[in-house]
Amino acid sequence: MSGNNQRSSTMFIDDADTGIVIADLRRYNAFTAVFFLGRHARLIRELATISGAQPGGNALDIGCGPGKLVRALGAVVGPNGSATGVDPSRTAIEHNRAHDPNHRYIQSAAQQLDLPDAEFDVATCTFVMHHIPEQRRATAIDEMFRVLRPGGRLLLADAHPSPRFRAVFARILRLTGRGTAADPFADVDIRRYTDTLRVAGFDEPQFLVSRYATGMLVARKPEGR
Repeated sequence: MSGNNQRSSTMFIDDADTGIVIADLRRYNAFTAVFFLGRHARLIRELATISGAQPGGNALDIGCGPGKLVRALGAVVGPNGSATGVDPSRTAIEHNRAHDPNHRYIQSAAQQLDLPDAEFDVATCTFVMHHIPEQRRATAIDEMFRVLRPGGRLLLADAHPSPRFRAVFARILRLTGRGTAADPFADVDIRRYTDTLRVAGFDEPQFLVSRYATGMLVARKPEGR
């Protein structure tokens, strides 16, 4: 990564080519605990269930961060399956390799996965799409399609606060002069990738809303593709 292309913050590094990359796992874990009001572990279990992972299957988590969903997927697929996490953050990958020897971790960006074709039954990508440079997001979804086996399932997820929370937050931003958008969460609305999934070749995506302020798109790679 070029020093001219990246901005450093406490928690992240923002690279023009790769996207937003975790730099401090401790602060990232603290942020998720606060954002989900201590319910993040329950959301992780729900995501693992909705992903469609099954005992003996091969599961992939793209943008795995601290590896919590990888471990949840690993618990579902069991000893006869496999769970793999990929993330562009060297900090995250080295941490996971040191603390979780039971699963595979690979340093790789979503838009250029260092993985073979048709290896996985399930792929998840949660709270990640808005971190990828906008012009590379369709490529990332193409990569997800490529690494899934025919009949495999993809789960995309991102923040989806209630309408009331959205309206209150937007009003606060306007009053403080920090924003004018009617819906400040529009950029993380996972439904914006519905057409991109169709173009990539997935069957019609299904949109779901979790009780934990999360929107989810579930799509299937057709048999024979």
